[in-house]
Amino acid sequence: MFQLVKGSAVIGILFFAVVSFWPALDSEYKGPARVIDADTIEVDGRRHRLYGVDATEIDQICHRRDGAVWPCGREAAAALAEFLDGRTVNCDVWQKKTRDAYGRFISICYAGSDNLSAWVANEGWAIADRDANRLYNYTSQEGMAKFLRKGIWDGTFDPPAEWRRRQQAGERP
Repeated sequence: MFQLVKGSAVIGILFFAVVSFWPALDSEYKGPARVIDADTIEVDGRRHRLYGVDATEIDQICHRRDGAVWPCGREAAAALAEFLDGRTVNCDVWQKKTRDAYGRFISICYAGSDNLSAWVANEGWAIADRDANRLYNYTSQEGMAKFLRKGIWDGTFDPPAEWRRRQQAGERP
């Protein structure tokens, strides 16, 4: 009888350990991150586009409430780089294989317990993707940033998708 209890306890502990560490075991890419822009990072030599958000592009310019022009894309990237400085990032590729038109993995990335998509939306550097999976939909973080006038919400800006379209068409912003 004691052997049965002892065996069950060992199996229970092993099961608990596997379930507890499953996110770490499931992680696709792990290491320090290099910020490309506020929604694209490079981890372990691979580029990851943060799932659920669309951030300002690196060369994008915004306008503050007082009309002043500012390099919002560069400031957004710098803010994310500062947030990640010295931290290990874990990225899980969305549905284990998803890539965008540029060949980047579409990923859900974390630095510790901080979801990076949630962080950039909460800090006002990105617009939430309303079509994202409900578990990874950052509209409430975007709404709070907008309410508090954080980041790009401190004035006016072209939505990043619109800004990219204009750039590709050769239009002036």
